[in-house]
Parts: sequence; C-alpha cells; structure tokens
Amino acid sequence: MTDRMIKDVINSPLKTKRFRAIIVDKGTNKNIDFGSKNATTYIDGATDLQRKNYLKRHGTNPLEKNLINNYSLITPSLLSSKLLWGNHKSITKNINELNKRLPF
Repeated sequence: MTDRMIKDVINSPLKTKRFRAIIVDKGTNKNIDFGSKNATTYIDGATDLQRKNYLKRHGTNPLEKNLINNYSLITPSLLSSKLLWGNHKSITKNINELNKRLPF
C-alpha cells in the first residue's frame, strides 16, 4: 500500500453531497465529501459532450484548475473531476487511475 490512496468511496452523510472519499494518508484516514447530490455526471451516463463542457467550465477558473491539476493536494474539485467526470464511466476504474497518479 502507498502512503496516500483512495481507500473507498461511499455515500456521503451530508445532505448536499453525494459521495465521501476515504483517503489513507500516511496511515491516517481522512474523509472528503464531494459531488452534488442532484447532479448527473459522466459515471451516471452524461454524454462525452457534457463531460467536455464540465471539464472546460471548471478548467477556466485558475484556482479550481490548480486544485484539479495538483495531485499533491486531494480536494473535492480533484475528486469530482477525476472520479465523477474522469476518463471512464466506471467510478472504480477512475479510482484506480487516480490512485496511480497520486504522489507517494
């Protein structure tokens, strides 16, 4: 096991968030809630055009773009873009892909 990885993704207990990522970081579990409860995402069947538009829309804000592209800091923005709008329509495949990109 690496020093930092996404161990699991479960339903969030928060009313406005859809998922909770359980992150193992140097032996300590950290929880990060992400994803809008009401949104349809790529893993739910959104089209390739909707995915492209989501990534473009969130990539224009310099702060958010930095949060999405900075793999050394796991944020809700990073999790949403890489897990819910990632390269695959499978959240499991997106988790595996993101875990490979996280720095150790």
